[in-house]
Amino acid sequence: MDLTHWADIGEPMAQGELGLMLLQAGQPERAIHWLEQAAKREDPDAMHWLGRCYICGEGVEADESLGLSWITRAAARGHLISQRQVAELGV
Repeated sequence: MDLTHWADIGEPMAQGELGLMLLQAGQPERAIHWLEQAAKREDPDAMHWLGRCYICGEGVEADESLGLSWITRAAARGHLISQRQVAELGV
């Protein structure tokens, strides 16, 4: 079975990976859907990337507050890059 199948049936890791692949393929609007699905299921990598998208306005309207919220949530769940970013920002 392929990644899309696992994402469709609700597997958070597959959803996050598919979202990241779509981002890298230059399809941020499609990526946001999958990153949101995975982030809502507590996937810290998806939370981090979704936060980055909101901060940069990639695939969504820029919203720094919402972006920082997702990055802070990712940090709280052990995402190392998000933890470093939160520490650097003093959030």
